[in-house]
Amino acid sequence: MMDLFEWIRDIQDVYDDLVNNARDINLKQIEAFREEQDKKFEEFLNKINVLVKTALGNLAVDIDKKTNVFEKNLNSAIKNIEDEFQKNVPNLEKLIIDKVGLDF
Repeated sequence: MMDLFEWIRDIQDVYDDLVNNARDINLKQIEAFREEQDKKFEEFLNKINVLVKTALGNLAVDIDKKTNVFEKNLNSAIKNIEDEFQKNVPNLEKLIIDKVGLDF
């Protein structure tokens, strides 16, 4: 009878060892998988960061070019307005005098 209990105890020990070993192996596999996924995600984020930085750099260059063109066009338009105003100052003076009634 004692042999039977020892045999059952041995089976229980083997079962416990198998469960513990399986848990340890699965835990190691899960940790390895998680580390692999973390590394892949970090690489993905790095690629996205490079793309975003490149896009922002390109956008900044485009904005700078368009701002310069806009400023040149605006300055040119202001210069044309000033020139036209100066050309028409005598006519404006005459028109004001006529409208106000100081044409004596």
